Amino acid sequence: MLRILHAGDLHLDSAFSAFLPHAAARRRACQCEAFEALLEEARALGVSLVLLAGDCFDTVMPNPDTVRRFFAALEKTGVPVVIAPGNHDFYTKGGFWDSIPLPPNVYLFNEAQLGYFSFPALGVAVYGYAFTAESMAAPPLPREAVAPDGMTHILLAHSDMTGASAYAPLSAGALAAAGFDYAALGHIHKPMPPCRYGRTLAAYSGFLAGRGFDEPGAGGAQLVSIDAGRVSVAPLKSNAPVFLVHELDVGGAENGEAVRARVAQEIATLSPTPDTALRLCLVGQVASACIPDKASLLRLGEGLALFEVKDQTVPLLDTAFLQKDQGLFGAFYRALLPRLQGESEAERALAAEALRLGFAALSGRELL
Repeated sequence: MLRILHAGDLHLDSAFSAFLPHAAARRRACQCEAFEALLEEARALGVSLVLLAGDCFDTVMPNPDTVRRFFAALEKTGVPVVIAPGNHDFYTKGGFWDSIPLPPNVYLFNEAQLGYFSFPALGVAVYGYAFTAESMAAPPLPREAVAPDGMTHILLAHSDMTGASAYAPLSAGALAAAGFDYAALGHIHKPMPPCRYGRTLAAYSGFLAGRGFDEPGAGGAQLVSIDAGRVSVAPLKSNAPVFLVHELDVGGAENGEAVRARVAQEIATLSPTPDTALRLCLVGQVASACIPDKASLLRLGEGLALFEVKDQTVPLLDTAFLQKDQGLFGAFYRALLPRLQGESEAERALAAEALRLGFAALSGRELL
């Protein structure tokens, strides 16, 4: 059985601009540590080949120390490593990819045209291309299926299969026609489950470490196993610090102190580490006089790498009163009522959010 590590979207040297400088630097160090740990796990699992599907770095001008650390970790694996640069770390002649000699076990695609590296001892040929600019037209795949020759044929591609895109859009039909055994894809950070297109099993690696609250939870990579021509994929989890988004129901709270007490209790229950980035979304119906103190709430998360609180609560409504109220509250409520009772769930949700924001503003509540 042949085992392959398929990773990508490492985004090493990300800015982490939402963090204080020292926390951002710590986060970048954690990215490197998580990547090194992933490679060590792959070695322990008996991986014979490493595929990196682009955006290994978040920028075309990464810190030289990060570049050296990256290549040192790859050389330490002792197995062939193939890299296909993506839209964030695209290849340019004389750019950072050329800044130091490649380790002898590292193979880099450096043209926008399809090329390949053959590894006869492994029975594998890896096809791929490089982004050479921030965007790329449809990838240059073969129009006819790769001829079977006893080798396992793998496509390594930073590409977008979700639809029209400026990032090497790849259609299901084109991938099926090319006839690879496996497509090791990068670019989509929240991957769908592995899917078969014709004879080709395709999977995205997913992100290694989240860079914001839009990438919550653990990142990782894929462990690809090839046994007698059969390809299977299993996820590997990264140990990088996570972005955690958590909903907290503070319904019934009469004042800001009650909200603060619930937030403090929830943080204690979650037991986050100092490297955790936590966003709490406050939900539920609260008294109209309940105005949480933003600064007081944020102090509760001072021991975390990053802490945010989003107020999505709704003031308790006396609808019978509001129907007759001649003031601003009543007028605003009656103006939104048709949409609050609309047939569309999306319309009702939007109207409810408008009501929450409007009542908060009319009450003088600061929105978190």
